[in-house]
Amino acid sequence: MPDPSLVPSLDLQLTWRGTFGRIRFFDHRVTAETSFERDALTTVPMASVRGWRIEPCDFDAVCVEFVTDDDTYRVLLDTIDERLADHALRRVLGAPLPSAS
Repeated sequence: MPDPSLVPSLDLQLTWRGTFGRIRFFDHRVTAETSFERDALTTVPMASVRGWRIEPCDFDAVCVEFVTDDDTYRVLLDTIDERLADHALRRVLGAPLPSAS
């Protein structure tokens, strides 16, 4: 049987207009990667994340924003995954930051 700490309990991903976004949820941690607004696929430095929020991006995508002191990493997800992502992120990372808009 595989180690449960290595197998995600939830894996949300979207390829959207030439970009890729993925958020994986494990027991007590989250990993994310994105190519949105990036030159290449980038791993979000979760150890440096000081907060998160979900913002609209378009009619068919939402941005999960992971905010660090130096940057904001935007991971695109399908709008149908917004509630699930919000619930899972609250469980692991706590309450979201206020809206940026």
